[in-house]
Amino acid sequence: MPSDRTITDTKLVADLRSGNSKAFSEIYRRYAEPIYLLLRKKIDCREDARDIVQELFASLWQKHPTLPADTCLSAYLFTAAKYRAINYIAHQTVSKNVLQDLSERLHVGVSTTDHLVRERDLSAVIETAVSDLPDKMQVIFRMSRQDQLTHKEIAKNLNLSETTVKKQVANALKILKPKIGTIIIGLLTTLYNLF
Repeated sequence: MPSDRTITDTKLVADLRSGNSKAFSEIYRRYAEPIYLLLRKKIDCREDARDIVQELFASLWQKHPTLPADTCLSAYLFTAAKYRAINYIAHQTVSKNVLQDLSERLHVGVSTTDHLVRERDLSAVIETAVSDLPDKMQVIFRMSRQDQLTHKEIAKNLNLSETTVKKQVANALKILKPKIGTIIIGLLTTLYNLF
């Protein structure tokens, strides 16, 4: 399907419902950047905004067989983006509050030595999880998160396409989030039980 603005959203929805990947690609071309720009107004981290866009379109593809035929594509996508932004902000607020509370408790009740040991242990676990990534993914992820390079800068440095870099970072996050999330929850539970 050529990238053509004359193809209506209604036609794209019909084609998408039948599993047409070219229709999905056209929808992505039309809406990914405007949705990203909307999310950037709400979310400070551009990488997280990009991740939300990727998750939104992955969800659209997964739901394509059950998408109602009369779906207003722009309303559906922008509303979904809005709710994902709200969830992201709520999660960030809760995480910030928990970490602030934890920090206050650590300063009051736990010795600096214990805190440093726990921090070192957590860092070691995270490093192990990152080290378990495939080599190429690991290099790209470290450049993105540790060196804080943009996808474009990484692509230029490694002579890769920006799309490849984006996919590698997204895949790394999918692998790491469950591992590290479980570790942090366990750590928080242990620390809260101390008090």
